[in-house]
Amino acid sequence: MINRISFLVFLILIIAFAFLVGGSFPYLLLFIIAIMLIYSYNSINKINKNLLGIYWSDKDKVEKDEYAEVNYKLYNSGLLPLPYAIVEDGIPERLSKDGQNQKVFFIKPYEAKNIKKRFKCKHRGFYEIGKVKITTGDIFGIIKKEFVIKDDLFITVYPKVYKLENFNIEGKDFYGSLSTNQKHYEDYTSIKNLRKYQYGDSLKRVHWKVTAKKNELIVKNYEVSANAQIRVYMDFELNKFLKDKEGLIEEKVAECVISIIHFFLKEGIESELITYTEKKIEIHGKDSGEFKYFLETLARIRPKSNINMGDVILHQSRILPLGTTIIIVTPKVDKKILSSSLTLKKMGYNLVFVVVGDFKNDKTHNENIDILNKMEIITYKLDIEDNIKHVLR
Repeated sequence: MINRISFLVFLILIIAFAFLVGGSFPYLLLFIIAIMLIYSYNSINKINKNLLGIYWSDKDKVEKDEYAEVNYKLYNSGLLPLPYAIVEDGIPERLSKDGQNQKVFFIKPYEAKNIKKRFKCKHRGFYEIGKVKITTGDIFGIIKKEFVIKDDLFITVYPKVYKLENFNIEGKDFYGSLSTNQKHYEDYTSIKNLRKYQYGDSLKRVHWKVTAKKNELIVKNYEVSANAQIRVYMDFELNKFLKDKEGLIEEKVAECVISIIHFFLKEGIESELITYTEKKIEIHGKDSGEFKYFLETLARIRPKSNINMGDVILHQSRILPLGTTIIIVTPKVDKKILSSSLTLKKMGYNLVFVVVGDFKNDKTHNENIDILNKMEIITYKLDIEDNIKHVLR
């Protein structure tokens, strides 16, 4: 790009001076300017062709909040030097707030410059990081040009997986106090092991013979039932994330869902994830070997539609076998979800809610959560600053 105003004004003045005054000097000056202009155009075009980029990173797959390092190598393969090169790395702002830093270089012929960038991956997603924006110009400052040098380099950031030690889908009330440890997904005909009694354990779990021998209450842990089924509905309705400017609630929802899925697949419980972005997404898994499909999907999707989850779960209830546990992870309990939940509760389904939000600054959630409580629907409140492992237990 030429600084047209100043250059054209100067050129017009030289031409006018040459015609009005005459003589060899004005025409010599005009000739020199023409040579400078031709050289500037040619040098910029050659710089654009001769500047090459090779990029690599230490990782191509990371978990959210992990660090990654990318290296950019710029090589001037031509005879002409780069008078200056303003180099701006191509780290997307969503990936890292430390991205898009500028550095200025003078690059000699056949010289390489290396740029190393280490950054913290703040949001899950699939990102292109193999591009660098170059701003340069000719030696006379007549022409300025911007261009991008690309190389195939991508990084996948997965949602953070919290290794849940337990997740009671029955018996936890809104405040997190334990009233029973009985689980829908246990097979009461097959004992896994024995342990000491804990507050809230059902008396049906007590192993009376061992209790009599040891003179303390001993309860039975059961094997996972082969018939247990878990359905996790992730509420990605776009309208519910409009105030989530930093994406903190969105990230927490995804982390919560993937941690729950990980827990049940690890236990060998058949699990299914249903959500909507541009289209319906439905993933099914039977064991931890299929966890990667859930992980890959949750790394790449974002809220993009306004399909209400209350309508979805009510519609799908027609095909759900009785006894299925329905887990709804949502940033907001709206009236439709509330109404649908009441219907499903009456039909005999076991419902669990995980409500994610900025509860310290937003108190609007509490009314509908209280209604879920009164309906005796298990509800977890998960603040954006909470450790998922400490809440879902």
